[in-house]
Amino acid sequence: MNDISPHQMVRRLSEAGFTQAQLADLTGVSQSSLSRIFMGERNDPRLSTVRAIERFYTEFVKENNK
Repeated sequence: MNDISPHQMVRRLSEAGFTQAQLADLTGVSQSSLSRIFMGERNDPRLSTVRAIERFYTEFVKENNK
């Protein structure tokens, strides 16, 4: 797993220009769950949610660090 939290991953992706709706489409995580994670209201999301966000985040970082 990454050394950063789901909250930090969602924030960084948002700062990179992704909307929550786009992230929902790209990760399969509902926009409402992403919103709660983004706002810090969901500190312990399901493992499947974390993995979905992490998969996309990791791929995004790889593609943008080339």
